[in-house]
Amino acid sequence: MIILQLSDFESGKFELHTGMYAVNNLQQYIDKYEKRYILDLLGATLGNEFINDLDLGMGMPTEQRFIDIFEPIELDWNLCLILSDGMKEMLKGFIYYEYLKDQVAQVTAVGMVTPKGENSERINSLFTQMYTRYNDAARSYKGVQNYIWTRRGDYTGFNGRAKQFITWL
Repeated sequence: MIILQLSDFESGKFELHTGMYAVNNLQQYIDKYEKRYILDLLGATLGNEFINDLDLGMGMPTEQRFIDIFEPIELDWNLCLILSDGMKEMLKGFIYYEYLKDQVAQVTAVGMVTPKGENSERINSLFTQMYTRYNDAARSYKGVQNYIWTRRGDYTGFNGRAKQFITWL
């Protein structure tokens, strides 16, 4: 466990309905993508320092420089507004997206299939909120990196990539 738990996806904005067979699947997404997005955001050196600090705090950062980027950010800097909903919300948004995009079609023993319910009609994924959640997470990602940029001296080892996000509809 780094930050996220299955309970983070049980209610609210990032609620995912998982049956008894899908819970392990969601945990695999958390395990796979949580660390990857942290390292992508901060770079290997600073990202691993952040993860080690989270381990010390049992899922919460202990160093002030890490608390500052973990919590929501609202900063006026150089005629710019830097915003982030916080790293936990950012990670929930990315994992929510990664999980849902893979649920559209599933690989089975008979090939690729699309789940179909008896009493429901599948909608086009363009009408879902997964893209909105992704865009919110991308804005927080950029906000954290911009905040670090304003305080470069506090974040030695920062080598986060300037990720180019696709803006969904």
